[in-house]
Parts: sequence; C-alpha cells; structure tokens
Amino acid sequence: MSNELVEKINLVNEVFKDFSNAIELENFRSFLLFTMNSQVPSNLLAQFGFGNSKEVINLPYNPLSKIHYQKINMITSGSLIVYVKCDPISDDFLLEKDNPVIKEYLNPNEMNLAFRGNEKILIPKMSDCNMIDPSVKINVKVDDLYHSFQSFMAIAQPNIIFVIEGDDNNPDIIFAFNMMPQISEIKLENILKIDAYLDYEHETRGKTYIKREEDYKIEFLKDIKEYSHADLYKSAFSLILHVKSLKNPL
Repeated sequence: MSNELVEKINLVNEVFKDFSNAIELENFRSFLLFTMNSQVPSNLLAQFGFGNSKEVINLPYNPLSKIHYQKINMITSGSLIVYVKCDPISDDFLLEKDNPVIKEYLNPNEMNLAFRGNEKILIPKMSDCNMIDPSVKINVKVDDLYHSFQSFMAIAQPNIIFVIEGDDNNPDIIFAFNMMPQISEIKLENILKIDAYLDYEHETRGKTYIKREEDYKIEFLKDIKEYSHADLYKSAFSLILHVKSLKNPL
C-alpha cells in the first residue's frame, strides 16, 4: 500500500476514531430532507432496513435530549442515530403534508418531489434507550477511497452523501455507507464500511444537492429548481448532508 493512500486512510480514521453510533446534522431542514429521502426504496434507510408506511412519515422527538432523530437498524450489533438538536417542530402529534410548518423548511419543488400522495406526518415522543449504552462503538472502515468526485458519484451512486468539513488545511471528508460488507467480519468487529472521497476543493460547501447527468457530469446545487420530467428522467439527484458532529446526544 502506498504511503499516500495510507496517509489518506489515516486522515479518515482520525476523524472517526471516537465515533459511537450517532451523526448530528446541522439543522432541521437537513434532517427533514434526510427523512423525506427515506421514502425512496433504494436509499440509505431502506438499505439499512428502515422503512415507513407509504402513507406515514415519522419524525420522532426525544423530549429529554431535545432532538428529532431517526434510528437506523444495521447488521452490526448497534444502530445508527441521525439527529438534530432543536425544539419539536410542532406540539401536534399529526400533521398534514401541507401544514405551514413543513413549508417553512421545504420549497415547492422539494415538496413535489418528497410527497407522492396524501402522506401524513407523525411526531411521536419517544427515547431510544440504546443510546445510553456507553459500550456501543462502531468501527468505521474505508472500503473504497475515490480520487475524484466524478468517480465517487459514478461508481458509488449514493442517494445520500455525508460531509464532514475540514479546516483550511484539511479536506472535507465526503462519505456514503457501503452496504456490501462481509457479514462475518461485521459481527465480529462491529464494522460499518464507508466509501469516501477527500475533497480538498470544498466543493459541497453551501450546497444541498448533486445533480448527475447521463454523461456523468456533476453539478452542485443549493436548491432544486423547477425541472421538466425529461430533466428528472435523464438526471439523478443526491442529497448532501453536512455533519455538525459525531457526538452521542445523551
């Protein structure tokens, strides 16, 4: 293994060295987009075995930790928690999709893409008790390290990518979960594998989506504007989630 590759992997390992089982997102809008994307059959949550009824979208709220969160069951002995610290978006248990609260976070085009029918939004108040176990630790390992953003998007084809921003002297770590691990290895070492790209140009900063064309060209977008059905058919959109921390919320 080349020294350069070892250095890049070590950089990723250093960032994830204290990772337990939680990813904190920057704001509720990011969390809501993450949850909405969970309705897509091929996305991250479905790959992890997480799924909602097509008519119901759950936005669990833990009133003790003051977080909205999603719990994703994995092949490993633990589960992954994706959360955002905030007050509950509503005191109501049930929201209709056209509720003004939702419109505060999603623009009309995002709502058209997110909702396919008359989905209802539930806000159950609950706590995931697995988060209080200090022994839970997931070992993150890089499976594939890509050397260009275009290669990463073309081969990994992630519906959702996470970004951990580095400082001015370090790259942003772009990663997506790799769901093709060796089961025996996972059970033994509680491993979560990722595909990664080190972005020295900080191309995703201030962006929310990546648009991938048929010819594999990619474009970074702040918002999804109005696209024709032909554009949507010929292009693929990936959600960019900026990570605020890897700390357990408890």
